[in-house]
Amino acid sequence: MERKKLLMLFSVFLAALILMTSGCIGQDRDQTEKLAEETLAENTAEGSQKVDVVYLSGGDYGYPQPFTIYPRGPGSSKVRMIFDSLVERDEIGIIPWLAESWDVSPNGTEYTFHLREGVRWSDGTPLTASDVKFTFDYELENVPVSGGIEAGVIDNVQVVDASTVKFVLSQPVSTFLYKLTGFKIIPEHIYKDVSDPVSFLDPKAVIGTGPFLLDEYSKEHGSYRFATNEKFWGPETAVKAVEFIPVSDSLIAFEQGEIDFTGVSPDTLDRFKSDPDVRIVQQPAFWGYQFYFNMIKFPELNDRKIRQAFAYAIDRDELVEKIARGAGKAGKMGILSEDHIWYNPHQPEYDYNPDKARTLLDEAGWIDTDGDGIRDKNGKKLSYVLSLSSGEVRIGELIKERLSEVGIDVQVKALESKSRDANLNKGNFELLISGFGGWGADADYLRTRYCDTGLQSESVASGAAVYGYHNDTLNTLGAQELQEPDDGKRKEIVYDMQTVLAEDIPAIPLYYTTSYDAWRISKYDGWMNMYDHHARTHSILSYLERDGIAEKR
Repeated sequence: MERKKLLMLFSVFLAALILMTSGCIGQDRDQTEKLAEETLAENTAEGSQKVDVVYLSGGDYGYPQPFTIYPRGPGSSKVRMIFDSLVERDEIGIIPWLAESWDVSPNGTEYTFHLREGVRWSDGTPLTASDVKFTFDYELENVPVSGGIEAGVIDNVQVVDASTVKFVLSQPVSTFLYKLTGFKIIPEHIYKDVSDPVSFLDPKAVIGTGPFLLDEYSKEHGSYRFATNEKFWGPETAVKAVEFIPVSDSLIAFEQGEIDFTGVSPDTLDRFKSDPDVRIVQQPAFWGYQFYFNMIKFPELNDRKIRQAFAYAIDRDELVEKIARGAGKAGKMGILSEDHIWYNPHQPEYDYNPDKARTLLDEAGWIDTDGDGIRDKNGKKLSYVLSLSSGEVRIGELIKERLSEVGIDVQVKALESKSRDANLNKGNFELLISGFGGWGADADYLRTRYCDTGLQSESVASGAAVYGYHNDTLNTLGAQELQEPDDGKRKEIVYDMQTVLAEDIPAIPLYYTTSYDAWRISKYDGWMNMYDHHARTHSILSYLERDGIAEKR
């Protein structure tokens, strides 16, 4: 217990140190302290802190290098096992990683990073500043599926010396350090000869500086085995090997001892509550479902009264009750979850109100003249195809029922999830539902997803693709938020952005999940969340001896 308190105090100290040296870590300090207290409370009971092998539920997410992985959380997290960033995230905020320190110019446009000494790629080649510059230059031509820096942020990267690299930004960017946590450094001596990284499936493609090596991978079975990288520069691995194996039912597999970590639904909690060896912790509401409008294909959806009518007509509390079995929170039209550190509690609310929805449709000139459903001003019947994945059909059916009550006809179309994501990316849909994580990430995603000017680049799996939406006020606020170095002032801007979004409703957050994690503490009890993320298995620090970070400073 005392050891864990010391580790937590170290994390708080580290976060404070970063605040002094780089200005901010992008978090509200009161919330940071709250997170620290909650994390400490979750880990009061002692469990095993080391293990030879951890078994987790598998599934194919592609070859684990930045250009071939499937761009959802389970895929990106596998890249993190092998490839490092200059900075990383823990429970509190941003911490040094490949870079042990950095300096920021007074105008906020130059970041000079000092790399750790003795870092080597897993093939023994030393890491240098040239690798960092090469990664940036290479990704200008080859955009990674996982990680990367959005276009337009960085003007150029300069090698100062073998262990020092300078990033020159095109303008001050308040979230630059945060964005770097997803910027995975690749080896120049390997990738300089690779013209097409998408087809680069050679074992050399997964030579990294991270704590693990790819030992085995089966695309057919969706299985991975990661083994300790003995050349890793950082703390010792607490888990010597991580295996992702195919299971038909993760809960049954957990009960039978086939896997060591699982999600637990509310209706199955009682099966584990009496087991003193099973720890159950509820996730923050950082994974959720969003409802999209295609305003390009259907210009009538550009009328915000129509989108507001959809918001009033959809019973989001019903979705939480019937789909999430209570383990969720109804979506907020300002986009950010209630658990987000910068959530605005004073934004416009949209409780389920079909009468209000009908009134708004009527004000927009969409009326039911013949009892056959709502028609627009031109007599066109308001009928759409709602695309979703096969696992979201029940959500779609409930939404269809509620929309039909106000005269909006919807036909539910189930697709394989990758096809659904591809259609979202291409704009090949009418209405669409997609579930994804990242709702706890830096609030700058309000700009990258919903502003249509300036720096903008978010992957579909991270919730982008609002087709045809434009708001001058939001664009102005987004530009201000991007360059505001003061977190207090930036938070106020983000609050204003949420208000604008809640009034306009470019998309509808349906609900955010607050699922339960369960694991056996006698097997391994080192799981942790990054402060902005819901999945403990996605954090690379979950697999490392945490006190080893202090020894490396």
